[in-house]
Amino acid sequence: MQHDQSNHHAIAQLIETELHLLDQQDFDAWQQLLSDDYHYWIPMTREQVSPLHESSLVYEDRFLTTLRINRLANARNFSQQPKSRSLHIAQRPRITLDAASFSACASSNMLYCEARGDNEWHYPVTVEHQLINIDGTWKIHGKKILLLNPARALESLQLII
Repeated sequence: MQHDQSNHHAIAQLIETELHLLDQQDFDAWQQLLSDDYHYWIPMTREQVSPLHESSLVYEDRFLTTLRINRLANARNFSQQPKSRSLHIAQRPRITLDAASFSACASSNMLYCEARGDNEWHYPVTVEHQLINIDGTWKIHGKKILLLNPARALESLQLII
């Protein structure tokens, strides 16, 4: 594994690139940032430990995420008339490296904004990225989205935080 400082920079750059690609809705390029066993999780409570033993707001593997992206791209998708737009406003991630397992965790606070037509929604969240280094390249292995207020109704949330 490279020097810690260059890993920190590479991970921060990966997360910045991810947010840009999501805002541009370049989902093909975004999926190139993911590991094959990627998972996406929005727990029902901030204290929830596992998505496997309790209900979650969202829990997707790579296959389900791809299905959602395909649905978003479908011209007959009524929920996307007009099409949603997003904006991710994120703080610099706090990164913890685990050199022994070629992995890292990154946590950042974010304001996720989604708009469609005249409607706009804002969700303050903490995003926890689980990352893995595969052959010298950092990939997103998983994302856990901690909503500031998970009891609040998710009125829209068509795109990916």
